[in-house]
Amino acid sequence: MASFPSPILLPSLPYLFAPDANPSPADLVAESQIRNTLATYALSIDSRNFTALSSVFHPDAVANYSEPINVISGLSEIMNTLEASLALFAATQHHYGTQAIRVDNAGSSARVVTYFTATHFGKGGAEGQVLYAHGQYQDLLTLSGQEKWLIKERNLVYMGPFVGNLSAFAGSD
Repeated sequence: MASFPSPILLPSLPYLFAPDANPSPADLVAESQIRNTLATYALSIDSRNFTALSSVFHPDAVANYSEPINVISGLSEIMNTLEASLALFAATQHHYGTQAIRVDNAGSSARVVTYFTATHFGKGGAEGQVLYAHGQYQDLLTLSGQEKWLIKERNLVYMGPFVGNLSAFAGSD
C-alpha cells in the first residue's frame, strides 16, 4: 500500500485554499455537490445509518481518524470501525464551520478542509456526560462514474485536546 498522505500543516492552509477570483460555473456546481456529500457524512454518523456512508466514501477510501482510531482502509472497514467506535455513546452531533474547497483544473478531484465540532453524549454510567472534539477534516474527493463526489482520502486533524471527562467514557456500557 502506498504511504498515506500526511495532514496539511496549518500554516499552509491559507495559501493552498486562497479564494479563486473567477470560479467557473462547473466549479460552483462541484462545490455545492461536495458540500452535500460532506453533509451526508454528518447526517449518517449522527443518525447511526452507517450504510449511508456508501454515499460519502469511495469503495477504496483510506481514512486517518487519528488516535484512538487511526488509519482505516476500504468502505466496509470505515463503516464497521466508525459504528463500533461510536457505540460507546448514546448519540453524537457533528457541526461544521469554516470550509474551503479547491476543485482541480480537470474538475475530477477536489481538496477540502472542513472545521468541525463533534459532540458525544454519554450513556450508561456516563449518562449526562458530554465529550467534545474540535478539529478539521482534510479530504480528497474524486468524481465517481455516477457523477457523484466521494471521499477518497481523509485526515482528521484535532485542533486541541478532547473537552470533557474522557475517563467517564471508558467502559460506560
